[in-house]
Order: sequence, then structure tokens, then C-alpha cells
Amino acid sequence: MKKFFAGILCAAVCGVAMFGAACGEAVEGETTFEFAGSLQALYGEGGYPQAVLVVKNDVLGDDPAAVAKMLTYMEGAHDYLAASEPTKVVSDLSVAYPATDFTPSFNAKNLNAQVIENCSVKFEAAAAAKASVKSYLAEVNFPAPADAFFYAGGAQEGTISGQYTVYAPDGAPALALAGAIADGNAHFAYHIVNANGIVTTVTGEEAAKNADFCILPSNAAAQKLGTAEKYTMLGVVTHGNMYFLRANTLLPDLTAENLTALVGKKVGVVQLENVPGLTFKAVLTKAGIPFSVLNSEGQVAADKVNLVSYADATTVGPAGGCDYYLCPEPAATLKVNNFKAQNK
Repeated sequence: MKKFFAGILCAAVCGVAMFGAACGEAVEGETTFEFAGSLQALYGEGGYPQAVLVVKNDVLGDDPAAVAKMLTYMEGAHDYLAASEPTKVVSDLSVAYPATDFTPSFNAKNLNAQVIENCSVKFEAAAAAKASVKSYLAEVNFPAPADAFFYAGGAQEGTISGQYTVYAPDGAPALALAGAIADGNAHFAYHIVNANGIVTTVTGEEAAKNADFCILPSNAAAQKLGTAEKYTMLGVVTHGNMYFLRANTLLPDLTAENLTALVGKKVGVVQLENVPGLTFKAVLTKAGIPFSVLNSEGQVAADKVNLVSYADATTVGPAGGCDYYLCPEPAATLKVNNFKAQNK
């Protein structure tokens, strides 16, 4: 064990690239693609506030019963998902996707109970999450929302008077809608859209056409809606779905205690400029570990973590040239399972 960690340290110092070979005689492990840690665990107990639910202030004021009902759905989302067959969850969500020209992240082949659990759907009311959300936003260099942005509670169940649209980005946050959709309440119309376009559903010039309820990345919600002029945050919906995958058998699992093993390594990060990358950078900063972003012509730094940007998980794989990859579910499990199937 001592020799193993000495090899890792020497590789960091000498700037040896992909497989963590020790200085002098090269020692290369076998190519693999397997889970090697969780960004949520590295951030801290409970994960980080990845996605939040907001509601139009008009709805909050005019129809609090609708807000109370939506909160009930969100509070029960984790238990619904845990008790449901994955095929049922896929079926629930299917009605909310665009009818054409859209490939959902989840399907019967890639969604299983472990993936659902890995997506960290667990609702936390805004009042309880206020401090942690503000702290997280400070760590990823986003301004804190106004105190009025955080819903203080008080809506009571009752008769819903209106019809409301509910939007979520495709991916982990969309899972939170499965139980609500399954309930079949005619007062709510659900829409799951491309994650890159979710912000536009709350920022359109025609306010009446904007989403009544919407699940957004926490940083986008704070940046676009944090003044509380038009929307209020009801709570945190998901707490992270990003996992590290290693491309070589000699590389260790990543924990808060051994993050220095990343020094001198290349880490491919899906969505480096958004919540995944911002969170990972915050983790490294808190640990006092230097990092830099590596471009196509960049030299791997021996004394830093070398971050490589990936727009999506399509090209993530053991042949991509990185030591580790930070990848979202369900793509992470799908990549690991595909590697296993091809290397039996």
C-alpha cells in the first residue's frame, strides 16, 4: 500500500500523464471504466443543492392551494421513486416529453433502482435549505438571492382554482415529477425540456407564457430570479448526480482524504462551466488543491489538477485520454455497464 501511494505521489511530481506511472520504471495498470467516487460525497453530507423548484409569485398569492399540492408532490417524490419499478417511472415521465425530435435521458434500458438513487432526489423546503443554498452559491461565486426569494411556508391544502404549467429539465431533476404526473391531477400540465433551454421557460418577455412552476439549476435560479420580483423558491429538489469514473485500475477511489491523488492527472468534466464544474472547482478550492483548465494544446501541469471540458457525456470513455471523468447519471452507469459488456 505504501508503494502504491508513493507511486501516485511521484507521478504527480514528475508530471507523468495518463496511467499514473511511477518515476523511472513505468508501471501501467489495465484500462477500465468504473465508478471511483461521488461529487456529492466530496462536497459534504447531503450533497449540494443542484436543482430547485420555483413558483410564480402570482400563483403563490392567488392560489396557495396549488402551491401546497405541488409541495406535497415534491415531499413525496423520493418515496415514490423508491417504491416504483423503473419501467413505471419511465412511463410516468414519457407523457411530459415533446412529442417529436427529443430523446429522453431515461429509458427502460438505462434506468434502474441504483440510478434513481444516484440521482439524489430528496426535497428540502426553502426555509430549511436557505443557509445551505446561500453558502453553496457563495462557494461557486454566484450572488446570494434576496431573503424574500426563499418561501417561508404557510400554504394550506384546499381547492385549486387554476390551471398551471410545470417545467423541468431533462435528466435527474425530471425524476422528481414522476409521482406528480402519475397522480393525474388535471390542474397541472407537465413539460420536460432540454436542459439547455430550461432557463428560457421563466425568462420570456410574455410573462403569462412563462412556467408557473419550474425546476432550475440552483445557480441559474439565483442569477435570473433571485430578486424575488417574479418567482419564489419553494425548495431544493435534487442534491447532485455527478460521479467519478476512472480509466485505469491503478487509480484510487476518490475521497475527501485523498484528493491530492488528482494532482498531475487529467479529469474530464461534463458541463465544466455549469453546476458540475463549478461544484468540483469549489471542492478543490476548499481542499487547497490547485487546478487549471486544459485546452487542446495545453501542457499537462504536474502540480495541478488538469480539467478538461466536455459538453456532454457522448464522448466520455476510457479512450478519451483522461484519468478520471466526472459524469452525470444515467450516463455514468450506462458507460460503466457498456464497458463491462464489451470486456467480458
